[in-house]
Amino acid sequence: MKTLYLDAFSGISGDMFIGALLDLGIDFEHFQAELTKLHVHGYQLEKRRLAKNSIYGTSFDVVLNHEKDRGFVESAAHHHDVRHLDDIRTLIASSDLSDKIKKQSIDVFTEIARAEAVVHQLPVEEVHFHEVGALDSIVDIVGSFIALDLLGVDEVRASELSDGSGFIQVAHGQMPVPVPAVMQMRVGTHIPIRQRTDIRTELITPTGMGLVKEMVAAFGPVPEHDLLLKTGYGFGKRETGTFNALRALLFETKKSGQTVRTDHDSVLLIEANLDDQSGESLAFAMDQLIEAGALDVFFTPIYMKKNRPSCKLSVLCIPEEREVFVDLLLKHTSTIGVRYQLMQRSIMKRCFKTIDTKFGAIRIKVARSGSVVRETAEYDDCAQAARRHRVSLSEVEREVQRQLILTENQ
Repeated sequence: MKTLYLDAFSGISGDMFIGALLDLGIDFEHFQAELTKLHVHGYQLEKRRLAKNSIYGTSFDVVLNHEKDRGFVESAAHHHDVRHLDDIRTLIASSDLSDKIKKQSIDVFTEIARAEAVVHQLPVEEVHFHEVGALDSIVDIVGSFIALDLLGVDEVRASELSDGSGFIQVAHGQMPVPVPAVMQMRVGTHIPIRQRTDIRTELITPTGMGLVKEMVAAFGPVPEHDLLLKTGYGFGKRETGTFNALRALLFETKKSGQTVRTDHDSVLLIEANLDDQSGESLAFAMDQLIEAGALDVFFTPIYMKKNRPSCKLSVLCIPEEREVFVDLLLKHTSTIGVRYQLMQRSIMKRCFKTIDTKFGAIRIKVARSGSVVRETAEYDDCAQAARRHRVSLSEVEREVQRQLILTENQ
């Protein structure tokens, strides 16, 4: 699987995100061709590779044929180019883009519009705004999902986000940083944001925050054990006095979710008895083993000498990776030795498919053995969808089952 990690040390915006993915090697002409499926005109795309602080990256911009307006607008009486959320939904829905990209883009616009409605105490359908509804923002948001699709990314993770401080000037006055729409989109989430008092401007735009809420499955440090394939930098337009860029890291990730074409194989079982380690550190050790690609990790309660309550840590991995997991056990647990044995197992063949639901695309694991067929939804996909749409996990799972039944009956 491919994992995209966003190192947002200087915030995130739509143009920074696209610039970073272009810097990872997306073909610019292919990207432009995909955007023509949106059937909108009046803009040109500009891509420049340049150096900032002696680090090369990509600057991406949407150059409009006419001057663009910026900022929230309460009344459309004197503005002819404002857009409602319904206008944007219709524009995207009528395009020739894939259903997945359409839904992802519409979800981001809906998220931002809801935040603006709360901030300005207006019904969503009465919100008029330039910044989100402007052509450049439409291209940024739709283009972000096109770029992600072209890169073939399976999962997006991110560091904590950084934002500036102070105030910024917009069409209708001053706004505090983080801007109100960004702060509102944070409500009810666990998205980590660190405010930098040394930077007196905005680093996270509403578009950037909307993309984060739609794309990012988890926040945390840079993956330790995944294989790093490429790095890219997307430059921001603001002069912050620091290195203003979004760093994108593309990893090859070992995860459950791989196709299995055999009904038997060999695995290595590695075990260690532990009687002097805290629960927190044991949980951390399990996370490290799973991130390294262990097939399974589990604890078994045991009693050791002197009747000490203890646990047995068991790790299943492919035999060729014995040294990797032995080293991790010695590094992250208190054991001074481990034991291991080669085991044979019978397994169900399995593959994965993706179904579209009203909560987005969900991966389904299909396991087969003779006449036995089992289809189960991937928990991570369901959990991410539940968080994004603010519904219960069981509601997402019921929707998945409904779609599976509909598919079987077709």
